[in-house]
Amino acid sequence: TAIVRNHTATHLLHAALRQVLGKHVTQAGSLVAPTHLRFDFTHGHAMKPEEVAHVERIVNEKVLESVSVLIYEDVQIQDAREMGAMALFGEKYADRVRVVQIGAMKPSEPSYSRELCGGVHVRNTGQIGLFKITGEASAASGVRRIEAVTGIGAYEWVLNQKKTIEEAAALLKSNPHDLVKSVEKTLD
Repeated sequence: TAIVRNHTATHLLHAALRQVLGKHVTQAGSLVAPTHLRFDFTHGHAMKPEEVAHVERIVNEKVLESVSVLIYEDVQIQDAREMGAMALFGEKYADRVRVVQIGAMKPSEPSYSRELCGGVHVRNTGQIGLFKITGEASAASGVRRIEAVTGIGAYEWVLNQKKTIEEAAALLKSNPHDLVKSVEKTLD
């Protein structure tokens, strides 16, 4: 179930990156594991923190909308192209393919994401739960990498961050809400 959440989240992430950074963004690799997802994409420079936050927000909005995820099995490759399905990072495809569509009820309707994909997916985006980007870095020349967590993994990430903040506040004999002021005071 965690892999399924992370896999569908990579499709949402890809679409959000193209929306925020531009249509030049294409997938350059990915890892979908039970604990996290990793998504490599073409982009010439590091993302700004506000771009990362914007992408994360868009994905979470799509998750909260609980939009349908439809799978079209055994589609002629030409029909998939006419549907507007995006092929990923130069892969070779057979004459018949599988199309994953997020956010439309028919192939003729505009969708949020429509890609060729053979993997497993949630039935609607609400099953993903929380989506949290945990890192953005260089993967290679002209390729960036985002790591993220979903579902219970995202919840555990939040709990770990809370614990770290509480421990830091305790060391400074401060309230977690006043942690930044306490650090500034200590540095002064």
